[in-house]
Amino acid sequence: MTAIEGRPPSPTDTPAARGGMNGHAAPLDVATAIRTRRTIRRWTDQPVSEETVKELLECALWAPSACNMQLWDFVVVTDPATRQSLAGAVPFADKAQVCIFICYNTRFSEGSYANIQSASAAVMNMLLRAHSLGLGGFWQATIHDRQTLRQTLGLPKDVEVLSTTLFGYPAEAPGAPARRDPSHLVHWQKYHPKPTLPSSPDPRDWRLDQIADYQQARIRAGPKYNKPIKSEYEAVRGYLGHALRRVAARRVLDLLPCTGLYLEAIAGELPEAELHFVELGQQVAGFVRARLPRPAAYHPYRGTIDLPDGSVDAATCVFRLEGLPPEGRATLLREAARVLKPGGALVLAHINRGSYFEAMRLARLALGRRDVQYALATDPSLGPFTPLWADEVDRLATASGFVVEHRHSVFPLPPADEARHRVRSFHNAVTVLQYPVGALSRISRPLHGALVPAGKIRFLTLRKS
Repeated sequence: MTAIEGRPPSPTDTPAARGGMNGHAAPLDVATAIRTRRTIRRWTDQPVSEETVKELLECALWAPSACNMQLWDFVVVTDPATRQSLAGAVPFADKAQVCIFICYNTRFSEGSYANIQSASAAVMNMLLRAHSLGLGGFWQATIHDRQTLRQTLGLPKDVEVLSTTLFGYPAEAPGAPARRDPSHLVHWQKYHPKPTLPSSPDPRDWRLDQIADYQQARIRAGPKYNKPIKSEYEAVRGYLGHALRRVAARRVLDLLPCTGLYLEAIAGELPEAELHFVELGQQVAGFVRARLPRPAAYHPYRGTIDLPDGSVDAATCVFRLEGLPPEGRATLLREAARVLKPGGALVLAHINRGSYFEAMRLARLALGRRDVQYALATDPSLGPFTPLWADEVDRLATASGFVVEHRHSVFPLPPADEARHRVRSFHNAVTVLQYPVGALSRISRPLHGALVPAGKIRFLTLRKS
């Protein structure tokens, strides 16, 4: 009998002390477990036994907690139907065999973040023990719909979910992510000033080398940092494919693809095209290449593109101007015009500052999300970001040697999936706004054609003059 079944735990009476869950598998030593554990997002269909789940929970109970009060609640969901019902609220909940939600009563131990510290220690114990038993764990911060999660778990009003941890037998074996140099992070005896990145989300406060450093730090988040809003992704992919096919592009250059999300889409839309891209850093470029279905030539970018004049048929720039300082935008477009052949096309997508996006950004700032990561950047944009006025982009394109051939805008009102996405991390009183906002977008759809100037995403097909 284990502690979860009602008996106080004994450090000499656990499956780990007995040599593993089956009594013979030697567990990993702590140092090896720490260095070889990986975040897993793909699992097999092999069920996880109840005994194994109880072992994870018992290890969680041995974690330190504030004043040893052990005020956790662990809600374990293994039922397939329940996990499926949570798919829209908790990413990957329907894919893992076991979902463990660590909850805390908001009336206790919130001082000095004691509740968060206690839950975090419990999670780490579970992740390391799971790894030692051959399981793959995913410590996940994202909850898309807290209200649905609360209702599904039947949580009382004063109980909050602090952490989501998913487990199963891994169907992938990701390599070790790059680790930062300890000398950049560690301060002995007292804090010593080190070079820091700007905390402002305004691109005017950033240099290209700082943007590159920030992107490399964020890329370490996982093998595919890919959290697009579905409606947004489909609209962008559709326009890119249509525009590039219409200009019969055979050699395409993507400008600063960042995570490679839309370069991957271009590869799918134009399976015969020769792909090139420019990026700010080697690590980010490697990240882009790893997700593409076929090779693409990488060109480092520090304000110039190492391609000959007139050497590409078409270029694409998706939500990248918004992340550059003003002079960087002009430089990038001039370089794009240079490498395009005469009459070549630049297909550009940007966020319209004259849309609801700007109001949502300001509201998010007012509610406390003021750092770079939460600048409401179009996903997945890594770094500073600001929406741009339509006439500002048009003037910039003209000054760079382009003629506007075609304009198109979408989303004068936020679709339901964006409304859900934008409020997912706020308090319940805010998250409920997703429902009327999404409904308004559906009801008003017949009027969207008349609201084109207010569309959130603005597309341009530009021709080299």
